[in-house]
Amino acid sequence: MIFLFRVKIPELLNQLCNQSQGSNLTRRDACYGCFYRASILPQGYSMLITMSACADTYLNNTSYGHCQAYLQNVTSLPDARSPTIIYCSFLECIRQVNKNNLLRECVREASTVFPNVNRTYINLTNTQLVQLFINTTTCVLAKIRCSYVNPVTGELQDSDLVNKLHLPSLNALLVNTDYDISIVQLPFRSGSVDVCTKYRNVEQATWPSVAC
Repeated sequence: MIFLFRVKIPELLNQLCNQSQGSNLTRRDACYGCFYRASILPQGYSMLITMSACADTYLNNTSYGHCQAYLQNVTSLPDARSPTIIYCSFLECIRQVNKNNLLRECVREASTVFPNVNRTYINLTNTQLVQLFINTTTCVLAKIRCSYVNPVTGELQDSDLVNKLHLPSLNALLVNTDYDISIVQLPFRSGSVDVCTKYRNVEQATWPSVAC
């Protein structure tokens, strides 16, 4: 999950289709068109039903397949959950998959400095474990900050007000009480309101041996 106030849904859906449809450009375009047309419908159950149909067509047997569960049977209990909560849960699931992919990629890249480990970290020395953590964290933050396309949200890393004014931009890791890693960008950037922000858990995680 990337914790930014300007989450551009079309770019997230484009990222979803790019990642889920592989090299098939025709299916990529069709996937994005389907989800985009659904996303611009008035928020409600009709939008969710249309989006669910897109998910059934394009997300089966992909790493995003489990995200369909948030959209399936949306009319069975129409008063149980609000359409916005269902919609945001689906979008957060997409971000979670993207984040997990990024973390796995960075762990693999970070572990290449230990070629004899054979992907098993139990034999690393304390110093090597520290270096693995540092390398992985550096990789995650750098890819979020510097990649042409944000690997979690699909957002183009365009020149915005922060860059134009040469203001320092810092990324930091936050772990919430669900033990989910978020990436907080400071200063916060202005932009379109992300309707899902209020549903995100930003309460900091605790640790058994630590008392605040």
